[in-house]
Amino acid sequence: MSPRPSRRALLGSLGASIAALAGCTASPDDPPAAGVDAMPDPDDHIFGADGEWGSFGSDASNTRQVSDGKAPIDGVSEQWRVEVPQLSRRVEPLVANDTVYHVHGDSLHALEASDGSRRWSLPDVGELPLVFGDTAYVPQSDRLVAVDSATGERHWERPIDAWGGVGTPATYAGDRLYVPAGERLFQLDPATGETEWSRRLFGRLFGQPAIHNGHTIAVVTEARKLFLLGPDGVGRGEWTFPAMVQAPPSTGTDGIYCNFLDGKTRGIRTGYTPRGEVDWTVETGWNNGVLAVGQYLYAAGTRGLSAIDPKTGDRRWTYDTGDWRHTAPVLARDTVFVGGDKLYALDPTPNTTAFGEDGPATRWERSFHGRVGPGPVIDDGVIYVVAQTGEQSFHLLALA
Repeated sequence: MSPRPSRRALLGSLGASIAALAGCTASPDDPPAAGVDAMPDPDDHIFGADGEWGSFGSDASNTRQVSDGKAPIDGVSEQWRVEVPQLSRRVEPLVANDTVYHVHGDSLHALEASDGSRRWSLPDVGELPLVFGDTAYVPQSDRLVAVDSATGERHWERPIDAWGGVGTPATYAGDRLYVPAGERLFQLDPATGETEWSRRLFGRLFGQPAIHNGHTIAVVTEARKLFLLGPDGVGRGEWTFPAMVQAPPSTGTDGIYCNFLDGKTRGIRTGYTPRGEVDWTVETGWNNGVLAVGQYLYAAGTRGLSAIDPKTGDRRWTYDTGDWRHTAPVLARDTVFVGGDKLYALDPTPNTTAFGEDGPATRWERSFHGRVGPGPVIDDGVIYVVAQTGEQSFHLLALA
């Protein structure tokens, strides 16, 4: 008969087992295959996606979902780099029709997606364009300019009389343009630039509008307001917040979500919330980027990356990505891509985690000299992001 183990031996064995478990980390699941059976039709897509990253939030609803189903899951290598000024770190790139668009040096630069070579540029631009089809709609000080996306040739330009400058427009399926300018929202005909209606709101409009469920337009203002307008410009809802917004809104099928300067993210459940009420609030830190909308909401900023339940606002997990607020998550192939102190690719909902807790699993990470962001954005399986590459150097990078 074997001798009975001592209490000390049992405790030692248990401690070793707990230490081993505590060292375990989540393992990423196998991602879905790359690509989609057919590119989405923006007329028939709830978020107005068209398979390109031609707008601020990837699609009409600012969900930051990659709709062509392509993303680098097994790591990346550098394809090319273009040096950019440090201040350009506040504006992320766009990618559509094999062209990369980036704003720096008070100009919009259109680059060849395959090698980063210059195609054309447009001066006096401080905001991102909207690219839909073969046309880029570019806010240029006090006017909106429509140019050929391949050549930069002007189709039309429309002066807009509004104090505060013209912002980045939004569209659903290219039928109409919704253009923020000062305290007004304008609806323009995308073919001619003619104004179809305008609506004055309260406070200067902040950032690009988001189209909710293909029908209503969500806009936020610097007066701590959120307005929901119908396609005819008639108001559908209005909310007042205790803090100023820090980023444009994102919308899902059942809600509108936004980051605020008090370090909080707030959610409004549009399906059943009485107008004027906010459903939930959660601490996420300062987040200059827009939220990504999927199974969870993802906020990235000074408190790392947070996954939030869109129904309740409960934080499901937090992942340390540093304290950099000029980045925003991207969702593709069951993976969250985000900047910070590195570039990260994470499985947000792995089946196996230590002690059964929620939390992401690392697919890969890539370090540079300094912080990573604005961006990333992903198009045709390539990541485009701005990163600090040296003590005084910053580059727009293409990684695949």
